[in-house]
Amino acid sequence: MKRAKKVFFYTFGCKVNQSETEGLKDRWRGRGALPVSEVTRADVCIVNSCTVTARADEECRQFVRRLLRRNRKAPVYVTGCYARRAAADLKALSPRVAVLLKEPPEGLLASEPRRLSVSPPDPSSRSRPFVKIQDGCRARCRYCIVPRVRPRLWNQTVSGVLRKCLSLSRDGYEEIVLTGIRLGLYRGVGPGNKRFDLVRLLERLLESPARFRIRLSSLEVTEVTDPLIRLIQGSPRVCPHLHIPLQSADDGVLREMGRWYRFRDYADRVERLRERVPHCGVTADVLVGYPTETDRAFRNTVDRVKGLALSGLHVFRYSPRPGTPAASLPPCSPQVLQSRATEMGRLSEQLKKDFRERFVGTWRETLAESSGYGWTDNYIRVTVPGDALPGRLVQARIV
Repeated sequence: MKRAKKVFFYTFGCKVNQSETEGLKDRWRGRGALPVSEVTRADVCIVNSCTVTARADEECRQFVRRLLRRNRKAPVYVTGCYARRAAADLKALSPRVAVLLKEPPEGLLASEPRRLSVSPPDPSSRSRPFVKIQDGCRARCRYCIVPRVRPRLWNQTVSGVLRKCLSLSRDGYEEIVLTGIRLGLYRGVGPGNKRFDLVRLLERLLESPARFRIRLSSLEVTEVTDPLIRLIQGSPRVCPHLHIPLQSADDGVLREMGRWYRFRDYADRVERLRERVPHCGVTADVLVGYPTETDRAFRNTVDRVKGLALSGLHVFRYSPRPGTPAASLPPCSPQVLQSRATEMGRLSEQLKKDFRERFVGTWRETLAESSGYGWTDNYIRVTVPGDALPGRLVQARIV
C-alpha cells in the first residue's frame, strides 16, 4: 500500500471556489491523500484559481511562484477558473506546474479509491461552511469571463442539498452558506421529479429537524423575488442579509455592460426588501472604471449609491478579460481607475458605519469566530462574549 500523499490546498476567489476546494479535499482523501496546512510538508500542492480580474490572475501566478520556492520538489496543480481560461500561462511558470481539471492524475495517489476513517470537521476551524448548490452562468455581461469558463448549468438535487446540510449540522455547524454562480437560478430536482426553485428549497431546509441558520451568497437583483422576501421576513433562520450585485447605478453604463436591469429596478427591489425586513443588510458589488464610464456616469453612481443607503460595497476595478466583448474597448487611465476605486471604497466604509449605527445598543444573533469577533445575522462585525465558543450562535451587543 502506498504511503499517503500529503497535499496542500489553497483557494482563491468566491464562495463557490471555497466549496469546490472542500469537495476536492474529500475526493483526494478517498484516494489516500492527507491534507496538510504547511506547504513545506506537502508532496503535492493544489491551487484553486480565480480569473474574475487581471489582479486575480496575477495574485495566483505570484502565489504559485511562492509555492515553487518554498517547496522545491512538490508538483503544483492549478484548478479552477484561471486554469480553464489560460492553462498555457500557468504551465509556463515552471515544468512543475500542471493544470488539473478532473480527477488526480493516474499513479499520483493510491491506485484505487478506498474509504478512510476521517474525523468530522471542527466547526471552530471554519465558522460557516459553504454548500454549492448551483453552477454555471449564461448571462451576456460584456466584461465578464465567467460564462466562458463556467458555461454549463448544474443544480444539486434537493435530496443532495438536504443530506449535505444535515450532515454539516450533525458535525456541529450552526450556520451554513448556500452558494452558486447564479444561486437565484437554482432549479434542483426534488420529490416527484419536480423542479424546486430556491424558495421551495429553503422551505424544505426549514422543515428539517436540524436548527442551523442559513445564509445566502450573491443573488442578482431579478432573483430577489417577493416570495423570497416574504420567506426572509417570516423565518428567523434565514439570515436577513443579501448581497445583490449592482455594478453601476448609471443606466447608460449598465446598458454598455450588458446588464439586464436598470437602476430603478434595483432601487425598487431594495425598497421592497426594506419595507418587509427593515433590519436587513444589503451589500453590493460595484465595478468602477468600465471603459465607457464617464466622469458624469461615475458621479451618478456615487450619488445614487449614497441614496440607497446600502450596508457596504465590494468595490472592483475594471480590468479587461481576453475573450470578452469589452476587452476591445480603450480602458480608462490608471489614475482615473485608482481615484474612482478610492472614492467608492471610502463610501463603502461610510455606508458600513451608518448601517451599524442604526443598531447600536441592540442585541443580535451572532456566529462567533476564533478571533473573538463574529458576524450578526444581518452582517455586522461585532465583538462576541469572551466565553463564546467559535462556531456557535450567541447573542452579541452592537456597540
